Amino acid sequence: MNITSIGAPKIAISSPKMGEGMSGVGGGAGPKASFADKLANVVDGVSDKQITADDKLAQLASGENVDLHGTMIAMEEAEITLRTMTAVRDKVVGAYQEIMNMSI
Repeated sequence: MNITSIGAPKIAISSPKMGEGMSGVGGGAGPKASFADKLANVVDGVSDKQITADDKLAQLASGENVDLHGTMIAMEEAEITLRTMTAVRDKVVGAYQEIMNMSI
């Protein structure tokens, strides 16, 4: 993720590869990783951001020579990724509850 001059993140969007997440579409070999694997990778990524921010904050608090701006950016990235993951979780739980409440 690159930060532009006005502070808004610039996120590169890549098109999906054939067969990635599109089982049954296009006759591909199917997804290489299960949904659980992808979910675990995302949670690990959020955890890594949190750990990185905590490490930088601990270094700053201990008086080491640390980049203050880099520390603040790492903390904000960790907060944004956690908020995003929480919002996605809430949407998934809401969709699950809606499906479970449907009459068959």
